[in-house]
Amino acid sequence: METKKQVDPSIAVAEQGAELFHEIFTEPTQSLSWAFRILFGLASTVTGLCQVTIKQLLLPNQVYLLDPVHRFTTFALIASVGAIAGVVISPLAGALSDRTTARLGRRRPWIIFGIVVGTLGLIMMAQSRTIVLLLIGEIIVQIAFDTIMSATTAIIPDQVPQGQRAIASAFIGMSPIVGGLIGLLLVARFADTIHDPAKGYYIVAITSCIFVGLFLLVLREKPLPKGVMAPFKLKTLLEVFWVNPRKYPDFALTWLSRSLMFLGYTILISYILFYLRDVIHYPGADKGVAIFQAISTIILIITAIIGGRMADKLQRLKLFVSAGALIMMLSLILIALVPVWNVMLGAGALLGIGFGIYLSVDIALAVRVLPRAGHQGKDLGLINTAIFIPLIFSPLIGAAVLNNFHNNYAALFLVAAVCFLLAAIAVLPIKSVR
Repeated sequence: METKKQVDPSIAVAEQGAELFHEIFTEPTQSLSWAFRILFGLASTVTGLCQVTIKQLLLPNQVYLLDPVHRFTTFALIASVGAIAGVVISPLAGALSDRTTARLGRRRPWIIFGIVVGTLGLIMMAQSRTIVLLLIGEIIVQIAFDTIMSATTAIIPDQVPQGQRAIASAFIGMSPIVGGLIGLLLVARFADTIHDPAKGYYIVAITSCIFVGLFLLVLREKPLPKGVMAPFKLKTLLEVFWVNPRKYPDFALTWLSRSLMFLGYTILISYILFYLRDVIHYPGADKGVAIFQAISTIILIITAIIGGRMADKLQRLKLFVSAGALIMMLSLILIALVPVWNVMLGAGALLGIGFGIYLSVDIALAVRVLPRAGHQGKDLGLINTAIFIPLIFSPLIGAAVLNNFHNNYAALFLVAAVCFLLAAIAVLPIKSVR
């Protein structure tokens, strides 16, 4: 017999609607095929494929070409403003998809919207010859691909049964990193990003369309009947961006830990290209970024899959979060204190182990502490802001440290190491999950 989540009655507007509401939001029990999970993970890679490739490779090089004198400040401005758009759109898109009554379902229309608009934004960035146009393109791309992330993440509570959520979390958790690796390898292989980044944007756009298109072929959803959810009003808009931390402390602590994890990671990936170029003096720094990312990501994939299976059996999610964060802290300390290429490769392997352990339970932990049924899209959108808020602050932190400490990358990466330490500590008080 299927079990049902505790439902917030404020979102059911009629007795008949409430009955339909329970039918739509019953906990899923049917196991998903490996084909669905693989294509689900593949579609999830497009956010990382786009954002990591742009932040690590395309945007730094394009900014360097357009404004070499103020490259740190300009890069920080574009990356931060784009991330602000992500913070706003992620929970908003989730809340809107929660209420979507289209025949295609609740999530599919927003995935389609995201890939169409995102492709247009990538083309705009490719053709940008001024900082203003580049900034506008980044905002459009961020909004579009963050919409895709909100919709795909919400599919976990919608369709993934409890016993498969840790391994599904591993798939969706590592998929942005895998997407970043795919993007970096493709762009580094087929585009001259140093002199002409435009081709790199086209590669990202085409690959993203293929991945999302394949998943849409297998995604099936029950349409949400009209009248089941309360209409979207001004009060609803304000509630989109807020969950009371006193009422739901476990949700707040999970969000805080995730924010710190991605802040530390984003600091590293945002400045690794500059670090290779300015400190290690690696010839062909963009190729060096791809090599570093390949090593860490391959190990991340292996670790995340193993970790997801172990977490499904042990159900000790907090242990995996803290262990992963502490291992990543050690990796950043190595990079900061020993600026040698071979040591950096070893630190990349260590980073992959730590991040793989963390990502194997990341979304599974978030799903376990969601406050209310019926708001999964919105609440997971808030969880996703823990990725986008670091995208705002990491370039600002990076610019502040490098400008005030004479381009001291060691100090910057030690700041990232402290973020990982705090992330490991933040999950310890969570009570509802072991």
